[in-house]
Amino acid sequence: MATLVIGAMVAGVLVYRSRLVAVPDLTGFESKTAVESLSSVSLEGTIGGALVSPGVPEGGVLAQDPAPGTLVPPGTTVVLTVSAGSQTVQVPDLVGVPAEEAKAELAAAGLKFTERASSSEETRSVVLEMYPSPGTLVNLGDTIRITVPGESGSGTVLLPYDLAGVTVLVDPAPGADVVSGDPALEVARRLVALLQASGADAMLTRSSSTDDASRADRVAASRESTASVFIGLDVGGGLGPGMTVLYRAQAGQSEPASSGPDAFAKSVTAALGLPGGRVNTPAATDDPVLGGFRGTGVRLRLGDMDDAGDAARLRDPAWADEVARGVYRAIGDTFGS
Repeated sequence: MATLVIGAMVAGVLVYRSRLVAVPDLTGFESKTAVESLSSVSLEGTIGGALVSPGVPEGGVLAQDPAPGTLVPPGTTVVLTVSAGSQTVQVPDLVGVPAEEAKAELAAAGLKFTERASSSEETRSVVLEMYPSPGTLVNLGDTIRITVPGESGSGTVLLPYDLAGVTVLVDPAPGADVVSGDPALEVARRLVALLQASGADAMLTRSSSTDDASRADRVAASRESTASVFIGLDVGGGLGPGMTVLYRAQAGQSEPASSGPDAFAKSVTAALGLPGGRVNTPAATDDPVLGGFRGTGVRLRLGDMDDAGDAARLRDPAWADEVARGVYRAIGDTFGS
């Protein structure tokens, strides 16, 4: 008798389980599609709330209850939490505003912040610079970097090089666009300013983003130049993420020489060891602009816009400052007195 009862109970459980429905995984589905999917397996769907989500388009499913894979009776209601979208806000213009007041305003706008100190003649604790810049559209919860007066503490203090008599040709390759800006030119301008402040004679092959100097023009300028140092700058792929110092290719040469003009590539690479960045092993190049130069020279591949980390750095003016300082230190250590 007991055996019959147990058998009947087991049979009943099996019949019950055979009528249950597995809740499908609806994460990422548009809410209307998710409800239709539930209906097709005899379940109900309802929107239980919305949350801000930069990564999921408005109306997309972020979460569900019961969880995917749960066995439930037909007709059960699955509660969906959907995305309210990114809800972008405009970065307020806080340059010149007292630092503490600026932080409070950023927090009130739903933004986070980090603080960076920079040497300045300004003695008040005010915002000197912001990144992303004022007016930029960002997502709620994004981090804004504010720069305030103070000791940088970055370990990138510049030595007082004397570069009188040194001439430098700087070649920022064209490649600007409205999304990425012109990273090569941004670094080049900062480098030229540092060189000129140390007494060097520094010049650019192009001076603005609208100056679409052709490769032929830049090759001609390189060949005709009487400068003692050539620094090329560009952005591009093919070498992986990070910065790469390129030197002139020579037959049978797999790395820069330990002495002579090509050794400068190792000096620049060593000077570019910046926090948070990646510097690759120097590589040979057949770049005709560098190849046409008669003195010591390198080309610096600043990064790859297709890499997310590189793209963020390439848009950052503080990063452009650090790269320019690194190249300047390499020039000062090699040619300065």
